[in-house]
Amino acid sequence: MKILIVGAGQVGFNIAARLVAEGHDVVLIERDESILARATEGLDIQGLRGHGARPRVLEEAGIAEADMIVAVTDSDEVNMVACLNAAILGRSEVIKIARVRDESYLDARIFGDHRVAIDLAINPEKVSADKILGVLAYPEVSEVVDFADGRLKLLGLTVQATSPLAGMRFFDLGQRFKGSDLLIAALHRDHKVIIPRGPDVVLPGDDAFLVARADEVESVLRLVGVQVAPVYRVMIAGGTKIGRLIATELARRGLKPKIIEPDPRLARWIAEEIPEAVVLNGRPTDADLLVEENVAEMQAFIACGRDEEANVMSAMLARRLGARRALVTTNRADYQPLMKSIGIDVCISPRLVAVSSILHYIRHGRVLAVRALGEDEDAEAMEFEAQLTSEAVDTPLKDLKLPRGALVAGLQRGDEVIIPRGDTCIREGDHVLVVALKTAIAEVETMLARRVDRPK
Repeated sequence: MKILIVGAGQVGFNIAARLVAEGHDVVLIERDESILARATEGLDIQGLRGHGARPRVLEEAGIAEADMIVAVTDSDEVNMVACLNAAILGRSEVIKIARVRDESYLDARIFGDHRVAIDLAINPEKVSADKILGVLAYPEVSEVVDFADGRLKLLGLTVQATSPLAGMRFFDLGQRFKGSDLLIAALHRDHKVIIPRGPDVVLPGDDAFLVARADEVESVLRLVGVQVAPVYRVMIAGGTKIGRLIATELARRGLKPKIIEPDPRLARWIAEEIPEAVVLNGRPTDADLLVEENVAEMQAFIACGRDEEANVMSAMLARRLGARRALVTTNRADYQPLMKSIGIDVCISPRLVAVSSILHYIRHGRVLAVRALGEDEDAEAMEFEAQLTSEAVDTPLKDLKLPRGALVAGLQRGDEVIIPRGDTCIREGDHVLVVALKTAIAEVETMLARRVDRPK
């Protein structure tokens, strides 16, 4: 595919890196010469300096032949106009994706109109807030990813030394948890993702990714020794859009979150907008303030302010003062590998969340959803729609020659959700959840889309 990316910031750069690695023809458009130079030096791509919404620049970049345009500058207006002009100047089937952060633009009256020239609008703050809210539903879970219309969930959790999983070989899981549908799709260990095989052992400290039906999540978590209890005491450090979205949803659920915001004017405005919340004007790195507001009683401390260093420091302080869990938002990729070692339970990058949300529009075949796994995104969980012409259809999984580093982790067949076993067969039209290392993704995609000669 030929893909134009408007904006060479962190989102644009990460998208470009993924697409180049998969063999796509990428043109990166950026106004800032120094940012463009850094991006093109680090990637084998064509760069074009210019304003990505202007018709002349789009034409010079090759919009007439492009299959897709991804507009991810810091300006919603530039992104939207770039897509509009691409619809006019490009082919009728060109796919148009824009990062749109101002929710007023996402009004259903606008984006519900067929005349709007945007196929996918990504709101990183909304996606990040939803991700944090999903994690809050299960106190010891670090990640919750929905597949199969929310009926199948991928759950990330840290294996404690006291967990029944610790020290077990995958060969023995079926016997140890006989009668259950426990399936571990991946392990994250020493900054690497492992797609487990029979002889592999689960170690304390591993981050394990479990697959469970939505209605069985709590029973599966209890099975592996994870406490399931509702979270109702939450403190939010930062009145940013992410913080406000989280607080609004918690208030809707009948909770009274506490929000700490350093800007007095913004604090007053939030207090008026979310009257159910307790809004405090102060610095979240102020230990006296945290103690006074009973941070030790908080089941979750969410640091999502504008200052990323302050987010990390306030979360560490909250944990030291007794908060049960600390969640941090940061776009600093170099911070993420450090988080677990300094006591941060969950770290979310809104920019990288946006990258993951865009990936499934770029995949070959009938890919319905994609989610990157691991600190370096060296694995993915992908939801495919099985095609009759695929060699994977009607073949028992134990006989399916999946590449090393790939695992079928779940199926949705109509209203039924299946946790697969070796004798499970994929049927035409099934939604298939596959977890695979980056090195195996292309082969998995080919296998699920490959046409084979079938007897008549």
